[in-house]
Amino acid sequence: MAQQYKYKAALGAIAKTGFYQFNITPELATHLKTDLTDLRIIDEQNVMIPHITKKILPSFQANAFKEFPVLKNTITDSGKTVLLIENKGSNLVIDNKKVTGISEMVLFIKNSSVSRYATLSGSNDQTHWFIISDNILLSKKYETTENYFINSINCYNADYTYFKLIINNENADPFNILKVGSYYDLYLQTFPFFISNPAPVVSQKDSSNGRSYIKIQTQKAYHIDELSFNITGPRFYERSASIFVPQNDDPGNTIGNVSSLDLTLSSKKENSFGIKTLKTKMLYLVIDNKDNPPLKISGVRLQQDIIQVIAYLEKDKKYFLLLDNEGATKPDYDIEIFKDSIPERPDTVSIGQLMNIEKEEPVVQKNNANKWWLWPAIIAAIGVLALLTWKLLTDMKKTGQ
Repeated sequence: MAQQYKYKAALGAIAKTGFYQFNITPELATHLKTDLTDLRIIDEQNVMIPHITKKILPSFQANAFKEFPVLKNTITDSGKTVLLIENKGSNLVIDNKKVTGISEMVLFIKNSSVSRYATLSGSNDQTHWFIISDNILLSKKYETTENYFINSINCYNADYTYFKLIINNENADPFNILKVGSYYDLYLQTFPFFISNPAPVVSQKDSSNGRSYIKIQTQKAYHIDELSFNITGPRFYERSASIFVPQNDDPGNTIGNVSSLDLTLSSKKENSFGIKTLKTKMLYLVIDNKDNPPLKISGVRLQQDIIQVIAYLEKDKKYFLLLDNEGATKPDYDIEIFKDSIPERPDTVSIGQLMNIEKEEPVVQKNNANKWWLWPAIIAAIGVLALLTWKLLTDMKKTGQ
């Protein structure tokens, strides 16, 4: 099995039998597909050890949830879902303090393996609508033990009476949205959802056609689930932009690919964008400045989801990770059925240094070289042939005489 994989790493010592976990680091991710289907855990006998993967997520308190009425849930002729949501949170009072804005909207969605992009707007009269956020990625971001998942949308403390969420179904079936609301806790602490990848090298060229071309490059092809931009420029701005992913990592690449994501950079909000997971060492950001002064990208942060790998390991046994196999498919493990039996916080196991399996080939070559008897046998065979040839020539000469 290991011969099909390019990289290998030993797991740390197992002090007791039970469930263990480790996180997918940016370095590990460079040797894995974006869906992690080429990750395996094996023991000393090369037997596969079942594992599950899940994202590290905050725990919500059910009593802090306020459900919002969904006044309308329709599908347009273009196949988009339109949700009209009434904000019942602006009149909420917690600890004698009136909650005037919504920091986060939470969607409970029936389990699904697909992703969709959405746009959120606000209104006080259902006639005049104002954009709050666009290019919102809806995906299975927050795991639950139920038959649904939770997705949160940053509302930037908006206090509109109504919200309109438009989901682009891409001419496919829509999400089954069970309920919408918000969690209220004035003392809720921020949870980390991402691991930052090593900082990229950023270069920018502003052209005479009103566009800025920003090249974002890292040394390795990391997984990217969110991009954040530090921008300097006018006090007020709102610009259309696009992310392009080159077909390969050739430094001489030019922008000629289809856009991977269209987005809006705005001084009204944080310029952070969730994306469908990419694995690349190079991105291009193209900004349409129109007749405005160019924006300057002073920094870019690339982040990946915090993903936990959990497996049941036995005391004193040795285990290894196998990574990077283009032909690998998703394994089908029974452990998926028994997620409820896994403790909330399994013990952590360390990961040793990655080894390139292909560079271990000299060990095999050494074994072949130990067959020292082959050379004497070849030399002896050549000697026998030479002797026979000499005798044959001698007999021919005698016959000629």
